[in-house]
Amino acid sequence: MARTPAVLIVDQDPEARFHVKRLLGQVPFEFAGDVGLGVEAAVRAAEARPDIVLCGLREPVARAFQTIESLVHALPQTPLIVYAESSDLALVRRAMQAGARDFLHAPFTPDELSRSLAEALETEERRRLRETGAAVSGPHGRLITVFGAKGGVGKTSIATNLAVALTRRAGQATVLVDLDDTFGDAAAALSVAPERTVTEAVRQLPEAAGRKRALASHASGLAVLAAPQSPLEWRGITGDQVRALLRELTREYDAVVVDTASSLGDVSVAALQEAGRVLWVSTPEYASVRDSLQAFQAVRSLGAPQDRIGVVLNHTSSEIEVPPSSIEEALACPIFWSVPYDRRLRHAAQLGEALIDADPASPAAASIAELALVLTGAVRAPATSRRTLRSVLAGRIAGPRRPQWREGEALP
Repeated sequence: MARTPAVLIVDQDPEARFHVKRLLGQVPFEFAGDVGLGVEAAVRAAEARPDIVLCGLREPVARAFQTIESLVHALPQTPLIVYAESSDLALVRRAMQAGARDFLHAPFTPDELSRSLAEALETEERRRLRETGAAVSGPHGRLITVFGAKGGVGKTSIATNLAVALTRRAGQATVLVDLDDTFGDAAAALSVAPERTVTEAVRQLPEAAGRKRALASHASGLAVLAAPQSPLEWRGITGDQVRALLRELTREYDAVVVDTASSLGDVSVAALQEAGRVLWVSTPEYASVRDSLQAFQAVRSLGAPQDRIGVVLNHTSSEIEVPPSSIEEALACPIFWSVPYDRRLRHAAQLGEALIDADPASPAAASIAELALVLTGAVRAPATSRRTLRSVLAGRIAGPRRPQWREGEALP
């Protein structure tokens, strides 16, 4: 009979510890004890050896962060989840950087607590099996496909920076897969020089060791499956083979970010159909919106799940050509996220840098970092996009509205 995972509660407020303990009694986890902050917490954790640590974060936060760091140092393989009444993004980022695996916004429900605890254990199990080279089964990681119907919309910049942000900011074991079967350059955008490519990984399925050899590593810890230099190397690769590779990777990683071509070939369609989240990148320019509309119609005809698609509006120019409300009407799909104009985003890619690393305080980097935390559920979406977030993540978009704009007509 499997042992029930035990949870240690760490909080300087005894009343808060009592409340969390009551919630813990309503979920399928055991109570391993509770303790305050400081050295006492690290000593108790080392004695109790819990499966998970729940740590409250409240003012003054300096001592709480010191405690988090000491707990992570003492039990590096034990997931630590932070909870706080504040949802300040800077606080969430700092908690993740200190080693937290998840962030719960208090007050939370027993279901939210149970889901966070279970996901933390699943993530740790995938990490352990991945390091030992064992086959990974059970719950899968997130598959996020980044698509753009037109070149030059910043699709690769968003995919690469999002993958680095998921690794650095959200603490996710992440792999970036370049499935651009024309001239993929995701590895070059990160100054990664791979010895092998994604097409080799596809052909070596189901050999786990072969997939691992094809991986390159970025300085952030991000794993990268690069596209081959010649499009000819894609010959013979089928959509079914791509699907099989992506399914294997979601068993091994917390997050799989896929960069695609700007066309709807077999490889891109497979990535779109397999995705749990599709980030559809467009700019506010008329040509980009027009191409997105045409591609949307094609995707709908292919039966791809529309409830997983969220439009990411990338402002590549300081001049907005088409209002966001008109874009939503044209595409019959709400805007999920908006990346502000930041000329440094493209410039960093040209230098082979992730803007997340080169200039994390820049507008685009801050926006993409927040997007990473939203996709993992660590923070809630801003009020302006919360309606879209709920629909996309929960899969409750009722269906496409009839567009009020058709190709050839002027946008309102």
